[in-house]
Amino acid sequence: MDQFCKLCVLLLVASPFLICPVQSQEVPRTMTKVTTKIVEPKPEPGSFAAQPKTMWRAGTKYARTAEAPDPQNHIHGLAIINEPDAWMINLFDKSGRHVVDPGPTFNVHLPIFEQPSGAKLKVNELEFGKEVEFFAKNDARKSAGEMVDGKPTVRQEVTFSGGSVVLWTDAKSKKPVRISLIQGVQRQTIAYVAYDNDLAFDSTLFQPPTGIAVVDSK
Repeated sequence: MDQFCKLCVLLLVASPFLICPVQSQEVPRTMTKVTTKIVEPKPEPGSFAAQPKTMWRAGTKYARTAEAPDPQNHIHGLAIINEPDAWMINLFDKSGRHVVDPGPTFNVHLPIFEQPSGAKLKVNELEFGKEVEFFAKNDARKSAGEMVDGKPTVRQEVTFSGGSVVLWTDAKSKKPVRISLIQGVQRQTIAYVAYDNDLAFDSTLFQPPTGIAVVDSK
């Protein structure tokens, strides 16, 4: 299971799911699907880091993260959260690990930018699927944005101690098209390949696929 342990580390770092106060756990009617790719720092062309990643979230208890295959490390990562259950799956060798959230709360989060564990920073509240809400809540400064992929955008910026985050939304659809975290001379930028926030809820996405050898973890 050494290779699977490596998978768990990669998924937990790339797609952490945190806990916060209890909200309604009713089955949602809709879900959000987001596909992104890293723009800055510029990844090596053709590398695993350059590949897109797709996430789904629904309500306060459902999330799914599907990564591209990583042939070099024999990993094809899939993380599924259906609170209180979670599965970390390697589709490459069809192995998986199941864990149960001990509670007492059972909500999931999809933070956009990795931050030091335990760091209490405003940017930790910025999540995939809730970008627009974050910038509205934090009184973002709005202005006409640059053209992105040949389309006009609206630029929103929120500053915090040590840096700022900038969101570009499509001027017509209002959906995110790019987001950046700026901390001094360091800049992380993610582009949105696709953003669908009103899809019909599909419960099958939040169950592990068949044919996976799942091991229960304490």
